[in-house]
Amino acid sequence: MGLVIKKTIVPLILFLIIPLSVITVNWQWQPTSINNTSKYLFWVTETASFPWAIITSGLFFLLFYLKLVNKNKKTLLLLWLVLVSAMLGGQIIKSIIKQQTAEARPYVIWLDKEFNLNQQQFYSQARAERKANIEKLLANSTIIPRWLSNHWQNETGYAFPSGHTLFAVTWALLAIILLSFKRHFFIVSIITIWSLLIETSRLLLGMHSAYDLILGILLAWLISLICCFYVKKWHIVME
Repeated sequence: MGLVIKKTIVPLILFLIIPLSVITVNWQWQPTSINNTSKYLFWVTETASFPWAIITSGLFFLLFYLKLVNKNKKTLLLLWLVLVSAMLGGQIIKSIIKQQTAEARPYVIWLDKEFNLNQQQFYSQARAERKANIEKLLANSTIIPRWLSNHWQNETGYAFPSGHTLFAVTWALLAIILLSFKRHFFIVSIITIWSLLIETSRLLLGMHSAYDLILGILLAWLISLICCFYVKKWHIVME
């Protein structure tokens, strides 16, 4: 396990660079962050949003399965158990923390300042009411594009920690741990870049603060280490 921790320290630092840089320069989300490239980041972030995250997970599971040395039913079942437990377990932990901390999303804070939206009242409403509230406030907005307004309407929960970041970084760290970096440099690099883009998108779309990302990254790291323990215990070997 010590070797695995050493192996993941550099990737962990890499994933933390973005939120730590944001904290260092004291960057705060504003609508001016939205530009012509923002919609591309929106499509990237959708790969970690429900229901598209299920498809993303299925593709990654298939990738890991294809790289198994022993492709028998037992190994397939154990691999499935590890990966599903990592994804579901992470999202359950994330949801529990969100309910306990009850941190508002950056876009909600902006709506509060811009439209006098009461944050406590907003989060006390049912999700359908929150969605209708955002739709009404931004119906004629020339600042917030329709696609972003729709995205906000679909994600009206609390912010801390970032579930998208947790999801993406967990997959990236699992790829780094389970696959040989030298043999699968291209695959691991693509997954890592994808997860970094997910992090960036959550900041620039007004969904999360840097602190939300940091906790998501740290949770992903811990979950990936636990997964590695069981992978070794159950002798799940990758090419």
